[in-house]
Amino acid sequence: MSRQNRLLPWLLALVLIAACAPVLPAAPAVPTLDPLVIPTIVAQTAAAASTQTSEAAAAFIASPTPQPSPTATPTFILVYISPTAPTLPIIATSTSKATGSRDYACRVLKSPPNGVTYAPRTHFNAVWQFQNTGRQIWDSERVVFLYDSGDRFHITAAYNLPKTLEYADITEFIVEMEAPKNPGVYTTYWTLQNNEEKFCSVSLSIIVKE
Repeated sequence: MSRQNRLLPWLLALVLIAACAPVLPAAPAVPTLDPLVIPTIVAQTAAAASTQTSEAAAAFIASPTPQPSPTATPTFILVYISPTAPTLPIIATSTSKATGSRDYACRVLKSPPNGVTYAPRTHFNAVWQFQNTGRQIWDSERVVFLYDSGDRFHITAAYNLPKTLEYADITEFIVEMEAPKNPGVYTTYWTLQNNEEKFCSVSLSIIVKE
């Protein structure tokens, strides 16, 4: 066999392989820009960007900024209240207070009014009524109602207890008085007394006018 006959099978094989290989598409051609067109494209791009910026600025300015709604401010009014109690008119009444221990105590059920006006040397009676509210009886031999202090316009300075008083019993003293001869205001103080112990003190004020 000659050399040409030996190469023939190989050539046929290469032809068959080349025929079976896929045909690849050609690469697209890269467009070539005209150097004179490039400045025009750049100018158009800059103009578009400037237009968009102006529109955005106009929209920002045209849109008003929402203002917060006014909030009501609470108003506080300070009211000063004076701690001093208002002055009330004084009503003239007879005063009384319990003194001494719990063994001897009383309640004043009746007393003469204070502030009564008398002419000089006028005779009148002052009536006091007491109730025994203590733990001890009031012995008629030891308990007396007597003048204690203040102005002297009584006729009799002491009165014996009419009878012994148990708890809750009531007694009454009628004290003879005489208004002083000189005009003025006079106050006298009286008390119940058991031996040396004073309890249930009372007072009386009068006015003397001519």
